[in-house]
Amino acid sequence: MTTTEFLCRHFSRMGARVKIDLPRWHHEANFRIDISRDNGGEFFDIRCREGFIPEILDVAPRERHLVLMVRDGRAKNKFLLGHDERHWFAAAVPGDSVRDVRTAIESLRPQEVGRHTAIRQGEWFFVPQRTGFAADPLTVIHRNERLSRGAGSKPHMCEEVFRRGGAVVMISRKHPLGIPPAAYNRLMATDPEARNMSWQRMVRDAEVYARGTVRHPDHKTVHLDGWHRVHMNQERFAAHARQIAFLD
Repeated sequence: MTTTEFLCRHFSRMGARVKIDLPRWHHEANFRIDISRDNGGEFFDIRCREGFIPEILDVAPRERHLVLMVRDGRAKNKFLLGHDERHWFAAAVPGDSVRDVRTAIESLRPQEVGRHTAIRQGEWFFVPQRTGFAADPLTVIHRNERLSRGAGSKPHMCEEVFRRGGAVVMISRKHPLGIPPAAYNRLMATDPEARNMSWQRMVRDAEVYARGTVRHPDHKTVHLDGWHRVHMNQERFAAHARQIAFLD
């Protein structure tokens, strides 16, 4: 049985299709995972250079999830692949303790959430606050606010959001993680290319609270009854997260 046949067999156990090929000429990475579409619908598009062989660590057919590992030198890059409500997804999982679907899911759960009861939508977790919790009188409550992890991801739209603390940053295609306003002002003064970019002012590392409906085209709408603290999953701590091409 070839590697491709082996992988197709295990992907089919969770009802998915997979295609394995060499990277396209413009891809610099040794391997890359994407969600693509053809006449048969969505499928996992895995691109690996010669010598980089994907391995299946675990399959959970009922949950429609599996854990994939790709060795890159000494690094063991692990990914949780599966179906989330409406579409297939791929997420890089951090840490060395991931060995199956259960531990992969646990590794993505934010540490701040702990054992709290949380509502999840995609990569975002919403933890209910105590009864009587409210925004400060002078706090600005934003309506129809975007939650985005950046890097071209589709935003989740929240009915109401407010923030505490954090640092103001300027975001662009070339600076997806943001730069401080002082650095932005220097760029505007010295770099003609930067002046032609599309920039957005955002707040990074703030405490974020949301309530009301949260919508996203790939997920079921959720309703937050009262204020909920917002946390993002742990995928950003996986060094190999950049190998995921499909952004939710």
